[in-house]
Amino acid sequence: MSNPRSLVDTQNSFGWFSIGLHWFATLAIILLWFVGQSISWQSVEQIDARRTLHITIGLIAWLPLIARIIWRYKSGHPHVSGQTLLEHRLAKAAHHLMLLVLLVMLISGPLTAWAMPDHSSLSEFAFIFHSNAAKALAMLVVLHILAALKHLMFHEDETVARIFVPRKDATQDEG
Repeated sequence: MSNPRSLVDTQNSFGWFSIGLHWFATLAIILLWFVGQSISWQSVEQIDARRTLHITIGLIAWLPLIARIIWRYKSGHPHVSGQTLLEHRLAKAAHHLMLLVLLVMLISGPLTAWAMPDHSSLSEFAFIFHSNAAKALAMLVVLHILAALKHLMFHEDETVARIFVPRKDATQDEG
């Protein structure tokens, strides 16, 4: 049975809570991105239905995605064994940038939808932020995946493994 302390992050390991939030966010963001991109590919009759689907998925995912952002800032970034301080700081900065862009999307998305009927200029402004943030997030996610692949193929560290399972000795890192 897993140690309950492996639910939360330690200095050198992600806990199950972080791992679960990471993979939920991954799936939600990919789904939202594809549904959002497909809106413009639809016939005029289908645009509203696809937009409604995007908004519905976004509303379902909104609270867990906010939790992901808050949790990451609250619990910090565990250090990977074998990673230099510079690498750790760069990875941390990239994660902070992804979370900031995600936050922009979580604010601008609902604002786009809710301002639509009465405040079209505010809705258009929010939509510009939302669509540009989506492009930025897509690029950051691709860089994130490439960095993970680089670690998987060219480094002998635990970077990729640690986002699937907490380290067995993670509770010893806190002492």
